[in-house]
Order: sequence, then structure tokens, then C-alpha cells
Amino acid sequence: MGDRHNTLGHYDITVIGAGSMGSACARHLTQIYKGKICLVGPDEPTVPRHQSGRSVFAAYYDQGRITRHLDADPVWCQLANRSIPRYRQLEKATGVQYYHERGFLVLGSKDDPKIAQINKVAEMIGFNYEQLSYTELKRRFPYLQVPHDFIGLYESTDAGYISPRGQVEAEIKAATDNGCTLVREIVNKVSRNNNGDYTIITETNKVITSRKIVVATGAFTLFKEIIPDDIRQRLDIQCGTQTVVKLQVNAADRQRYSNMPCMVYLYPEDPMEFWYSLPPVLYPDGQYYLKIGHGGDLIKIMPTHKDVLKWFHGHGDPKTTDILTKAMLSVLPGFKPVSIKPDGCAYTITPHSHVMIDKITENMVLLSGGNGCAAKSSDEIGRVGALTITHDNWHYDIPQEAFKLCFKLTPKL
Repeated sequence: MGDRHNTLGHYDITVIGAGSMGSACARHLTQIYKGKICLVGPDEPTVPRHQSGRSVFAAYYDQGRITRHLDADPVWCQLANRSIPRYRQLEKATGVQYYHERGFLVLGSKDDPKIAQINKVAEMIGFNYEQLSYTELKRRFPYLQVPHDFIGLYESTDAGYISPRGQVEAEIKAATDNGCTLVREIVNKVSRNNNGDYTIITETNKVITSRKIVVATGAFTLFKEIIPDDIRQRLDIQCGTQTVVKLQVNAADRQRYSNMPCMVYLYPEDPMEFWYSLPPVLYPDGQYYLKIGHGGDLIKIMPTHKDVLKWFHGHGDPKTTDILTKAMLSVLPGFKPVSIKPDGCAYTITPHSHVMIDKITENMVLLSGGNGCAAKSSDEIGRVGALTITHDNWHYDIPQEAFKLCFKLTPKL
């Protein structure tokens, strides 16, 4: 188990993975549980990812992710509905500002079934939004060029974008302020002791023991020996790619797009299915960028650890970069980006399109499967994870079926 110089202590609950979900889970544990809590995970690299030598990366290395209530899936809608009101509370408690209320707009054909489904979910959950005709879209957002049969579903308040970097910083600060121990290490392996406790070994051979564990390791869930092998090999989780493109905005265009909301564009006949954009966001280099991302067939599955690392070391897919750039420029005629900067991200994909929040084995809970939708709702997702590890039975009002573990089908002999 290692000598005392390598032993970092014993905890009641250890959260492995200090990204969006894991940090939120640790914070909520400090609020509902009186025992010793530990959060383990590396910080964001301070050098380019391909030079870092890291064996894991996280999806939160960014300044802008859309946050909104409007959604075709009622589960994601409810998770967002419960997370968004806490943004300002967490900002006030920690002094970390990460939420930008810029509004959110869905654009699509008035006959698109997805528009009808979003309206249906919104009516079921209950929150304020507007339906804008093509004429009203042109009046409010004259810089947008969309087809004449398009309408808009618009949230003018309680929506916009968050900085996932800032959110993780705030969650961790709140957790550590409440007594959680933060260990900046990468977990390499977990095993079970004879007394039922878990032994957690990091890449630098540090050792932590813990009575319970939450596994929140994102895109690298299947590539470390944390979950028992027989379960890990059967888990139906895939790692998908996301190419994002940042289009640098000059001062004049920043002024022109001053009321631009975050947007999702629905194109069901296109292999991309939809794409999304954020208004000018300030990045660490001091420049403002419109950020664009995608869905549909442009998402590629990465089966191996080597594939995922190679993706994180790169700058996304050049073909996808070109498709997204052309799509954005078609909606904003006359816009000429100062520069074009692509990047790559990765996330976990599950069969039910929700996060898996379920017990893997005794005293171990999985918290993984963002499906590209989780940043805005990670605070509530973390709370559900905290409730699950601290209760013997399901302790949440959305049925457990929505978050269940999914396993690969075993071929019949």
C-alpha cells in the first residue's frame, strides 16, 4: 500500500475526477454529508496539451458553453432548470464570476418536429420564452440571415453562456472552503481491500484509501483501472469528438453583435443535424471570438486511449472546421473573422443520451456521460451524484431509469 510518505490519508468518500461533474459532486457532498471528503484530479495544463505529457484531459478547458432551459429532452431541461438559479449563488459565495446572461435562441423551420418537441417540453416543465416569427427575428436581430420559413424560440433571461473553467474553479473553491481535501493527482488504479475500503493509487504512486468512491472521469472513464475490469469492459460508453471553431471578432463587429444571444440552428436534413454558436466571448489571449460547434455525423467515435490523447493533442478536424466556418458566415453575411482557430474536445456518449448516475458495485458510483450537454447542468448532476453515493436507494425525483448504467449486449451463442 505504500509507505507513510506516499499515503495521503483515509476518507469517507473520494470523488475521482475534478472536472465539471466531479467538482460539483464534491461541493454538494460537503453540504449534505458530515464525513471526510476528498476530490482527486489534475488541474488544467499550463503548457500546450501535446507538450504536457498528460495521460488524461478534461472537457472544461474553455471559456464558453451555452446554458438554457429550452430542450427537446425533458430530463436535460429539468437538470438545467435546477442548475441555472444556483449560478449567481455560487458566484456570490466564491467571488468567481462565470455566468453571462446573454439569452438563448433556437432557430429552425416552423414545421420541424424538433421545434414542436421543444415547445412540448417547455410547456410541461414551465418557464418563460417567446416564439418569434421570421419578421420578428429580422427586427430584433437584423444581422442574422435565415430561411423565410424559420422561426425562433427565444429565452431572453436566465440563459446565455457560462465559462466552464470558471464554474469548475467556483465549485472547487466552495468545496474546499467547506472542508473538502483537494489532491491534484491523476488516479491510475483502484482496488478493494479485505476490509471493504478502496485503495486509490495515483500516477506518482501516492495512495489514498476511501470507504466510498464516485467515479467522474469523463472521456477517460474506460481507459484507467478504476472501475472493476469485468464491469468496465461491459459498460456501454463511447468517447466522441467535438470540433469547435473560434472566429476572432474585431471591435466594430463586437458592437454590431452586442445583443447576440447564444444560438442553436436546426437543420434535420443535413448530416450535421444542428450546429450552435456563442456571441463574442473573451478568451485568455485577450481577444473576443464567436464560438461554433456541431452535432450529428460530424461526431466521431474514438475507441482507444491513444486515439483520445491524439485528438486532445490536435486542433479538431479540418473538414469540420471548414463546414462550421461556412455555416456561420452564411448566417452572418458581411462578417469577416480576424482569425480562425479550431480546437478539439471529447466527451462521453451513452445509449440513453443522459448521464449515467448509478452504483457500479458496492460503495462505488459512476457519474459519467455528458453527451455534449452537461456543462450547464453539471451542478445539479453533481448533486444527484452526491445523493446517490450517500443513500442506499435512489433518492431523486426523476426516475432512476433515466440515469441507469448501460451495458453492451452480449452476443447469443
